[in-house]
Amino acid sequence: MNDELQALIADWCLHDGTDTTDQTEALLEPLFARGWLPDGHESFGAILLGEQYHLGGAEDTRRMADLAGVSASDRLIDLACYVGGPARQLARQYGCEVVGVDISQAHIAIAEAITRLCGLDHGVSFISASADAVPLPDASFAVAWSQCSFPSDLRWLAEITRLLAPGGRLAFTGLIRRTSTSNADALSLQQMTDRVMQSGYRVISAEDISEFDLEYGWLPARRKLQENEAHYRALMGEEWVCRAYESLDADIAQWKSGDRGDARVVAVKREGL
Repeated sequence: MNDELQALIADWCLHDGTDTTDQTEALLEPLFARGWLPDGHESFGAILLGEQYHLGGAEDTRRMADLAGVSASDRLIDLACYVGGPARQLARQYGCEVVGVDISQAHIAIAEAITRLCGLDHGVSFISASADAVPLPDASFAVAWSQCSFPSDLRWLAEITRLLAPGGRLAFTGLIRRTSTSNADALSLQQMTDRVMQSGYRVISAEDISEFDLEYGWLPARRKLQENEAHYRALMGEEWVCRAYESLDADIAQWKSGDRGDARVVAVKREGL
């Protein structure tokens, strides 16, 4: 993480009487403009999705938390947590303790700064680590969580299984192949469900949420770009705006055609594992 980013974070503050989410988005926008977010790659959707860098935003977080039965008694690990939007929402709405994990030190520094500003650092903490090598003890969490659409081969699942206590819940979203001819490298929903069960889980919910993604994710993101086009042109430049439209329209077309999609899976780790 560079010194300029550290200095910028140190000057952040929130003001009473203004929506916290709007303020957080305003804090993040200069980081996008400088190319610091997301760390290590370009994403047109990230700037439009804000601190909830996943399709469906806060509503997706709420729905998955309800399916997983998240409560104040839970200790939850959020893998690939980005800048901590879902982690803060879970702590605020459900009262649970959350540990966010992300491989990017910049993401973690930003997540920690925003969490302190929101007064949630007593129940939400973050560590920089790879999701398949988390330096925390076995069986130390009641819930393992991710909305980052991890690689569909589920190779990360062994580490999650190690971190979860017996009877703990797994909740994640992931990219799926919706037809026999599309996304050859992705799993179908049934294949994803089978892999989870073969890893020692009892699946309690597995659903194709692609239509939800369109309604709460892709289409609102495009409307936001269109309604605030002048703002994003000034922030990111004309070329970025043109490329953002092209990228969003391509993703929307793929989702509508059934070529790509997302699934939401919630499962319980079997006793004895």
